[in-house]
Amino acid sequence: MELEFSGELIEWRGPAPYYFVPVPEEETAALRAAASAASYGWGTLPIRAQLGGTEWRTTLWPKDGAYLLPLKDAVRKPAGLDAGDEVDVRLTFDAQPRQQKAKRTPVARPRRSREPVTDEQLTIVPANQAEWEDLQAVFGASTDTGRCWCQRFRMLPKESWASEGPEELAARLRDQTACGNGKARATSGLVAYLDGEPVGWCAVAPRADHPRLLRDFRVPWLGRSEDKTDTTVWAVTCFVTRAGYRRRGISRALARATVGFAREGGARAVEGYPDFVDGGSVGTLAMFADAGFAEVSRPGNRRAVMRIDF
Repeated sequence: MELEFSGELIEWRGPAPYYFVPVPEEETAALRAAASAASYGWGTLPIRAQLGGTEWRTTLWPKDGAYLLPLKDAVRKPAGLDAGDEVDVRLTFDAQPRQQKAKRTPVARPRRSREPVTDEQLTIVPANQAEWEDLQAVFGASTDTGRCWCQRFRMLPKESWASEGPEELAARLRDQTACGNGKARATSGLVAYLDGEPVGWCAVAPRADHPRLLRDFRVPWLGRSEDKTDTTVWAVTCFVTRAGYRRRGISRALARATVGFAREGGARAVEGYPDFVDGGSVGTLAMFADAGFAEVSRPGNRRAVMRIDF
């Protein structure tokens, strides 16, 4: 299904990425009907968008009974667009009814090992080279990770898990990772595979991309003189290991992989902020030390700032 329309670019201080093109009523109705027939429901909707010669994958956001097309800076800025500009957009929605998808033959899985894994056993790729379904499998749906979707440090003032909801937070992560779009710029994180199974996630991106981290008084700013807008300093903010694969060293391997990933992405430094009391989601001091990070400050009794300068 392909739709073409014109719309006025708006700036909305709601979910990132702030700039959107409202989908007109007629096109919204057509998308709603197609999504319903394909069992997508009336929520976020994965599509391909084209503006001029630029094509990218993203997710439409439901808002007041209509849809909003997010326009990321990577698309907007090169085109010289700003709020109030009129744009011509083409959307492609490939509806695939769930009942037509190939069903996997159930296989009896062997009992999962608790043996530590080595870096050689894991395949770690940038998130844009992974499939969205793989990342969904890592996060699960019944735990805190399935409610937060790695958005803790990316939320705006007055936003919370409850106010935004898991569907919207998941849509944000999908947009940030550009899963399945190998041509997109990879600056969001890494996905780990063991024997072809997705088993881990690590968020690593420019520090300035995390609004809530920038507002935090203590971490990582207490006692330091740092430019909060410096996009060449990256931050490792989240680790998730899939249920059934925990305590095998997967997060440690991901922490080590962040170093090369950040350097190749243009970072001049990368930081982590382990928690001594509850280090699971943000990492432990030992994990970062093992990856070559050095402690540069300790803002309080339970947090440290670990850093590597390239």
